Amino acid sequence: MIPILRIGSLQIPTFFLVISLSLSALLVFLSYRVDQFRRDRQIAFNLALILMIGGFIGGRLLHVFYEEWLYYAADPKLILYFWNGGFVYYGGFLVAWPTAWIYCRIKKISFSDWANFFTPLISLSHALGRIGCILTGCCFGQFCELPWSVAGRHPTAWYLAIGELIIFAVLMFLEKKSREHKKVAIPELLFFKWLFLHALLRYIVEFYRDDFRGRSVPIFGLGSISISQALCLLLMLISLGAFFRKKLPRR
Repeated sequence: MIPILRIGSLQIPTFFLVISLSLSALLVFLSYRVDQFRRDRQIAFNLALILMIGGFIGGRLLHVFYEEWLYYAADPKLILYFWNGGFVYYGGFLVAWPTAWIYCRIKKISFSDWANFFTPLISLSHALGRIGCILTGCCFGQFCELPWSVAGRHPTAWYLAIGELIIFAVLMFLEKKSREHKKVAIPELLFFKWLFLHALLRYIVEFYRDDFRGRSVPIFGLGSISISQALCLLLMLISLGAFFRKKLPRR
C-alpha cells in the first residue's frame, strides 16, 4: 500500500493521482475512438464530461450519506476533500448513466448507440480506478492463507482490476470481430454484454470482500447477500432482459 506519495515536503494522495492520470489516458483513448469510428467529437466529449461529473458526484454522495455519514456530519467540510478518496462505484454508475440518457434525449441522438461506443472506455476506466484502490489499501478482502494474499487477505481490488481488464480485452475482440465479419463498427448490445460480465465479476468477488456493510439483503431463505451483490443481480437481469428483447421477432 502507498496511500500517500511523498516528494520532499509535497504529499500527494495516490488515489487522486491514479484517477487523474487514468482520466487523462482515457480522454486520449476517447479521441482515438472518435477518429476511428468517425463520431461527432463535441457530442463524444460532452458525454464523457457528463459521465465523469455524474460518476464523481454520485460516487461521492453515496459514500458520504450511506457509508460514512456520522464521520462527515461531524465535520461537513471533509465532504469536499475528495482527493483523499471515498467513492462508491455504483453510486457513480446510478447517476452518470441516467444523466447521459437525459442528454441523449435532449439532443435527439441514440443513447444505446453512444452507450455501446463508450463501453470499452467504461470497462477500462473501472480497471484503472481499481489501481487506486490497490495503492490506497481500501476494498480489501477477507483473511486467507493463499500464496497471493496481501497482508494475509484476499487482494479483491486486484481480482476486480484483472477481471475488468479481461472483460475489456473481450469487448475489444468483439468489436474487431464485428468489423471483420459483420462490417458493423460497434456490435449491438455491447453495453449490456459488458454490464452482465461486470456485474457477474463483482458478484463473485463480493464473496471474498471483507465488506463492513455486511450481507444485509435476504434472498429467498438461502441466506443473505451484500447490497452490491443485490444490485449486481439486478444489473444481470436487466442485461438478460435486453438480450431476450433483441431475440424477439419484430412486429
